Amino acid sequence: MRARGLVLLLIVAIGAGAAYWYLQSREASSKASTEYTSKHGDSVTINAPKAGDRIASPLTIRGVVPGPWSFEANFPVEIVDADHKKVAEGYATVQGDWMTTKPIGFTATVPFKLPVTDDGFVVIRKANPSGDQATDDSVEVPIKFGPG
Repeated sequence: MRARGLVLLLIVAIGAGAAYWYLQSREASSKASTEYTSKHGDSVTINAPKAGDRIASPLTIRGVVPGPWSFEANFPVEIVDADHKKVAEGYATVQGDWMTTKPIGFTATVPFKLPVTDDGFVVIRKANPSGDQATDDSVEVPIKFGPG
């Protein structure tokens, strides 16, 4: 009888540990990246910064964009304040074959000076060498300025 109680306690402990591990891994993976849908329906994944993160200069931006978002391996990124006034701009560089139509990873490092507003956005823009406004596309990640 005592052995059965011990086995039952062991099973409950293992189950509770497994449930805890599962919930922690789901929470960690949800914080690892955020997927955004652009106005034209493209899927863009941002690994850093996360929505609501406090950012400091220089900001490193990482994620995955559709291959056609880059032109000659680059596309523009901006940091804007809460009023959408440009704080800084730079270019992201894709890793790998930039002529792919498949999703491709990117990084960008953008130095900036703190604006007057506490809130703002990181804007990831599709490269648009034609200048045709109908093909412009972007996603915005809401952020907060200042050290975390």
